[in-house]
Amino acid sequence: MVAQPNPITKPLAPILSGQFSFRSFQLWTASVLTVLLTLAVPGSAHAWIKPDPPHSVNAALVYGMKNQRLSLSNLLGDNWIEGGNGSLLNVYSPFMMLATKAAKAGLSSNPSKSDLEEARKRFARDVKYYSDTQNRFLVKFSVAFYGDTPDFAKTYYAKISGVGRGKVATLKPEKQNLDQIADPVDNGPSGAHYEAINAYYFLLSDLMNLDEFKLQLESPTGQPVEFSMKSERLY
Repeated sequence: MVAQPNPITKPLAPILSGQFSFRSFQLWTASVLTVLLTLAVPGSAHAWIKPDPPHSVNAALVYGMKNQRLSLSNLLGDNWIEGGNGSLLNVYSPFMMLATKAAKAGLSSNPSKSDLEEARKRFARDVKYYSDTQNRFLVKFSVAFYGDTPDFAKTYYAKISGVGRGKVATLKPEKQNLDQIADPVDNGPSGAHYEAINAYYFLLSDLMNLDEFKLQLESPTGQPVEFSMKSERLY
């Protein structure tokens, strides 16, 4: 009798063997999603990883563990976006939130099934949260940028303008964390003296309807900051 492949570990093999890559999410078929340790692929053409427990939760943990030696910019991949005047945007989807935590945890970089179970226990609270599809999942847009006064960042509000499914949409953040006192810097871009980091949180369900969009930061006293993105390049 020919031995049959284990239906639990077979879908995980490309990840554990090192054949997994950042882009391989798009290559998985829908049939794989029915097995326990599989990757999640969005049902639409967009590349956002939609919470589909336990599939995307496991994929995020393994991605972080496998790539823990990468710099943050390489770990985030296309979710690391550089803008004008020294500005920088990091996009943290639910997938990336969990992956970056796993990358910092000092777990095995060559994870087995038991290593994955250990990671799920280590991040049990996060696993529980991201496994409940009734939750309103948010995407964090973390923006580092420069200004001329210590309190410049707290005057910036954000919106997303985009197009998807033949419609134009404008989104407002569900919440925001504004840097109240920026850090002083020497020789900042365009002579700026302070650097701040603001975070804006938008609903994943809204973003998944967009093909492309812009994150726009505006202030009554400062220069606008803008980043352009295509959903197919974000995870």
